[in-house]
Amino acid sequence: MTKRIIVVMDKVRRTFINNYGELPQFINQADGDPWDVIVPGYPKLPPGVPYDLKEIIGIYRLPNGNHKLIVDIYTDVLKKSDRVKPEVNKFIRMYEKHTNLKGRLEYF
Repeated sequence: MTKRIIVVMDKVRRTFINNYGELPQFINQADGDPWDVIVPGYPKLPPGVPYDLKEIIGIYRLPNGNHKLIVDIYTDVLKKSDRVKPEVNKFIRMYEKHTNLKGRLEYF
């Protein structure tokens, strides 16, 4: 039996990404918090609701190790595939401007 990996959206004030959340089961050693995830392509999903992880589609690697996983989830909400890359690119632009960190994006 496979263990479920849960994705939970955070209630965030960031306006540059609809769905920013975490994998509560996995701790990132860089900051001691759950791994951060971006779930692009969907309208704003409710915070605190557990979703099953469908796949990791990419990673935004940061020099401080606080990487962001780009994931897809199982949900009945309609995903707009053509919005995935633009949303990720916007997040990166705004995140780098806000934090003065430069990362590297990798899609799988």
